[in-house]
Amino acid sequence: AVDVELWYAMHQAVLRDTFTEKNPLILYNDHAGFQQTNVIQGDISVGTGGVTEGLRNRVVMPLAMTNQQTNHVLGHELVHAFQYHMVIGGDSTSLRNLANLPLWMVEGLAEYLSIGRIDPHTSLWMRDAVLNDDIPTLRRLDNFKYFPYRWGQAFWAYIAGTYGDEVIPVLFMNTAKYGLDPAIKITLYTTPDSLSADWRNSLKNHYGRWVTKGQKD
Repeated sequence: AVDVELWYAMHQAVLRDTFTEKNPLILYNDHAGFQQTNVIQGDISVGTGGVTEGLRNRVVMPLAMTNQQTNHVLGHELVHAFQYHMVIGGDSTSLRNLANLPLWMVEGLAEYLSIGRIDPHTSLWMRDAVLNDDIPTLRRLDNFKYFPYRWGQAFWAYIAGTYGDEVIPVLFMNTAKYGLDPAIKITLYTTPDSLSADWRNSLKNHYGRWVTKGQKD
């Protein structure tokens, strides 16, 4: 309960949203029990750490092998609860507006707000992309080749580092309302191509130092 309240307070501070009613959280003692849940429809794979249902906004997850893993999944899924609450319950948005949000934005934000800006796992992916000259543009992030969790986190880390955390809920909701390209223009006062180029250059400049060092060694 303490962890839930702590995550709620941290997410609320960034996303500027408040729940007026209790949000269901269903925990299972182990992953096997979680996979047999009838709370949500469909099969649950072994690699699924948790699920947040959209319509009733129920967070469903098992206790993981370690407290750290459980805490991360809890923080990640509660971001989804906020996302659904913001969009479905918004003044000018509804369930259909979720289609405007790219998966990498949704999952990336959940990762950014649950593990922070700096993550060794994401850094490994970004360094490898720089090494192999395979940094996608924002438009190419929809390609299944680019894992939405890692690339989405890298995107939000750049946005927050450049514009501040206060822009996060504005960009997220404007994307839900109008789509990504218009949201970038009206929120960040730049073009999608310029933002994409600046983001890619920042990755090259940061991780390129380590790539060069590794090649010299």
